[in-house]
Formats: sequence, structure tokens, C-alpha cells
Amino acid sequence: MKRENKSNLTNIHINCMTKGGVGKTTTSNVFSTVLYLSNQDKKINLFELDDNNVSNINSNYINHQSLKLKDSEVVIDDIQFASLSNTNVINIIDCGGGNDTKIVLQKLKEIDLSGLNYYIPVNDDLEQVDNVKDTIALIRDFDKSANINLVLNRCFSLEKDEIQKQFINIFGSDELDIPNQLNNLKVDNIFFVPNSNIFSILKSHYKVSLLDSYLSSIDLVQNIDTYRQEWVKEGQDVFKANNKRYRFAKMVVELIEQLKPIQKAL
Repeated sequence: MKRENKSNLTNIHINCMTKGGVGKTTTSNVFSTVLYLSNQDKKINLFELDDNNVSNINSNYINHQSLKLKDSEVVIDDIQFASLSNTNVINIIDCGGGNDTKIVLQKLKEIDLSGLNYYIPVNDDLEQVDNVKDTIALIRDFDKSANINLVLNRCFSLEKDEIQKQFINIFGSDELDIPNQLNNLKVDNIFFVPNSNIFSILKSHYKVSLLDSYLSSIDLVQNIDTYRQEWVKEGQDVFKANNKRYRFAKMVVELIEQLKPIQKAL
């Protein structure tokens, strides 16, 4: 009997979807953040395998590497070794869309890796359901024990009824005669990520990870009285500039609060 190669591999997380433009970068940012917050004694490695997009994100807490697909075999071998030899490391693979995802999944299949955690981001476009099904089929083809999580991205509201109204591609609509797809998808969990411009601001403007921004923001929010006393000493212009920082910090902290259900589930 063939033995599945899944021992101690639950610390490998794959962010993938056979369609681009669904917010995989946002999803990997979210999951690297919440995984760190739940496992602060562990090292977080984030490998972006994408021939089309290269992120330049700075982080003091996450080892982020942007690599080309030609490096995927070496990276996956390294990840497998690290995960089997060191339980204090969490490895995240962020696959590019389309063919990039298919190539990475094929590389995982070649060495029979199973029991991994998969995250499939999706927007509210009806056509993306077929891509979700294709991605799940590719995973299940070689990883029968995979933990597959559907990530509903860019949710306008985190209220259950509003999510179901927005994502009729997943939950269906009796009124519009659109079928519910949940039973067909057979996923282990469904996570919700709010629609927020904070993700793009951090990525494109500040070029810093969500995690780093949150850790500095929570320090600022929790110790605001002390900081303000220091700002006053530096003059009105400095005080006003730092108040802008404080307003943004509160937005970041609020966003992480909205992501707490994901953190608790992992």
C-alpha cells in the first residue's frame, strides 16, 4: 500500500487559484499575518512563485521571497525538508494565477505531498466558480487529505446575509434561479476577507506587510497618550503629522479585528 507523505506537513500553506486577479496577494498577506499572530514563536516564510508579478514588501517578521516558476522545484524541496525537520517554521507558497498555479500543484504532486493546507481566493464573479472547481480537482487528484479553504475576497459586509447576497456565485439565488454551489465544491472551511483599500495602500504606497503595519499600529493605539506627550514637545506640525499616522493605525487595527475569526480557525 502506498504511504502518504504527509507527516508534520500541516505547517505548509498553499495559496492558489487557476485564475488571476482574484486577490491572491491580499490573501497571502492576510494568512501570513494571522498565522504569525497565532504562532509568534515560529518563523514565517512566504514564497511568491509568480512569473508575472513581483512584490516588493518589507517585513521584519516575515521572510518574503519573490521567485520565478523555474525555481519552484527547488523551493518545494526546501520547504518539504524544512517542514519535516523543523516544527518551528511555517511555510506559505503564494502561487500566481492560471498556469502558474497548475505548475506548482504539479510539482507538489510529483513528490506526493499530501495533508497540506490550501486557500482558494474567489471574488463574486459567476465565472470564477468553474476556476474554483478546477483548482479543487487538481488538488484532490493527488492530495486526498488536503485541508481546502475557500476564501471569499473583497466582502462588502461581514454579515452573513449580506455575504450570501454578494456571493451568489457560491450561495446561489432562488430569485435569479442560480444554484447553490457549496455541496459541489466540498471545501473544509469558508473564510471571509473584507473589502478594504488598506491592503493596496500598504502594498503600493508604504510597501510594508500587513503584519508589520499592525504591530506598529497596535503599539501606537495602545500607548497613544505617551506618544502624544512626545509629539507635543516636537511642535504642532509634527503633532498633526503623527495624528494622521494614528488615524491610519486605528484603521489597520480595526481590519485585524475583522480578521480575528480566521485567526481563531487556524
